[in-house]
Amino acid sequence: MKTSEMNVLITGACGGIGRALATRLAESGASLYLSGRDPAALGELHRQLLEIAGPEQIICSEAADLTDNAQLDRLVNRLEQLDRPINVLVNNAGVLSFDLFENVNEADIEKVMYLNSVVTMKLTHRLLPGFKTLPIARIVNVASTFGAIGFPGYSIYSASKFAVRGFSEALARELSDSNVNVGCFLPRATRTKINSSKVVELNEKLNVAMDSPEVVALALVKFLGNQKKLQAIGWPEKLLVRLNSMFPALIGSAIEKQLPTIKQYAV
Repeated sequence: MKTSEMNVLITGACGGIGRALATRLAESGASLYLSGRDPAALGELHRQLLEIAGPEQIICSEAADLTDNAQLDRLVNRLEQLDRPINVLVNNAGVLSFDLFENVNEADIEKVMYLNSVVTMKLTHRLLPGFKTLPIARIVNVASTFGAIGFPGYSIYSASKFAVRGFSEALARELSDSNVNVGCFLPRATRTKINSSKVVELNEKLNVAMDSPEVVALALVKFLGNQKKLQAIGWPEKLLVRLNSMFPALIGSAIEKQLPTIKQYAV
């Protein structure tokens, strides 16, 4: 699908990756339907994109907390009334949790799992019937390399992103005989506000590279336009994802050597 043919719904549009993705897509001719929790930030992004977009492009936005069923229903109802239906869904909304598992509370577990994985499934479930009536449609779920490599300090986050990756893989196979193509995108650490100062410091200590949102958005736009089912970005993360699936003990041993350093920051 050409970018100019895309009518894209982006959740989490106010975040670093979401904002960079929306900007890149607007520059490439796509029409956009943006969802985010912060009305002011979403309105500012909306105005910026209108300045970029051409006369044939549509830019719409809807402030919504997608963990609230009433607000999720409102967003879906609005989308169903559009003259130009969306044909690309980017499930990008998410939250990061960094802490030793023994120190987290159950409210944090529910919050991370619900927003990162359950909301992705619920929104996809509600939009899928409409997608199946279109000539072609694309669903891309944004996970993480931590959705393929379990990492100390990120137990809940990894669990939520493993769920997204498993859901994407199963749904892609389930819809393989249809017009709906499903993919899962795995960025590595990215320089966005989702990261606490401790996360940034830990990444620096462990020599973990962090991509800019713009770099991630460029790769994500390319992924939206192809038929790939799974893509991790960044080196050596791409290799580590593959190795962890084949030799988990080997990768686990290497990560466990970093555990004392991780525990210094996960407090």
